[in-house]
Amino acid sequence: MSPIKRRSFIKTSLALGSSIVFGSSFPGKILQAVNVFNPADIYSTTGNDPMQGVIKLFDSLGGIEKFIKSGSSVGFLINSPWKVRGYYTDPDVAIAVIKLCKEAGAGKLVCYKPVRDGYWESSQYYEEAEPIIREIVYGEERTKVPIPEGKELKEAEIFKAFPESEVFLNIPVAKHHNGTLYSGTLKGLMGVSSGKTNRYMHSPDGEHTYSKQDYLAQCIADLNLIRMPDLSIVDAIECALENGPRGPGKTTKPNRILASTDVLAVDIYAAKLMGLNIKDIPTFQYASEHNLGKDNLDNITVAEV
Repeated sequence: MSPIKRRSFIKTSLALGSSIVFGSSFPGKILQAVNVFNPADIYSTTGNDPMQGVIKLFDSLGGIEKFIKSGSSVGFLINSPWKVRGYYTDPDVAIAVIKLCKEAGAGKLVCYKPVRDGYWESSQYYEEAEPIIREIVYGEERTKVPIPEGKELKEAEIFKAFPESEVFLNIPVAKHHNGTLYSGTLKGLMGVSSGKTNRYMHSPDGEHTYSKQDYLAQCIADLNLIRMPDLSIVDAIECALENGPRGPGKTTKPNRILASTDVLAVDIYAAKLMGLNIKDIPTFQYASEHNLGKDNLDNITVAEV
């Protein structure tokens, strides 16, 4: 994997009608202008108002219609099982994405992994979005799929709905994880696979352990060969710094929501926002070897909207 250095900011305005403002909280050299012909790799907005933030992100990406066609089935992967903030995707972010997709004409709405009880209701947007939430169907039936190019993981048992939906939007939280140091878009894909597959990913003996970090990281990279998201919207509002995936523990508050079509670039950037040493995270190395995205912060452009 090529060296990962500091992130680089760009300063301009987007020729899509959205204003681009660049912060100095994470300084880096100015690379180039962003416009419709030369878009950024990652778009970033504050988490102060997730609904308006997600609207800004879609607008900056060229409009939600770029991803959602009328009647298309849309699948969402949301990290919701835990109950301590910073360890699960903020439901405000998830509902904002789902609501905008439905308003853009999406047909069937699928959450591959069922959410925990009370998850939707804890959102400030729940009341207005309740009719849409009631439309959501959840993954149940499983199917096995081969991964011919996988190095450690050669097949996986996944939700049948995962490969069937026309659009795949990944909505993880950026956080610490005891087995991989960082969990986000790449690691979050384990949400579509079965408990049996996930145990095998932790250990070839089916032991649920965090001691085989490199093996788990390779399996995660292999799993991502099945299907890449059409877009990742990463909750980096409040991020766990220890005791992941469940918590509790210390958190940091970058107060950002990120959007990108590059799963590796957005994970690297989010990890850097958290203050992690990205060279210590083997998932990034193995994902790079699978050519899953950009791995060098000097070549990753970020626009704050």
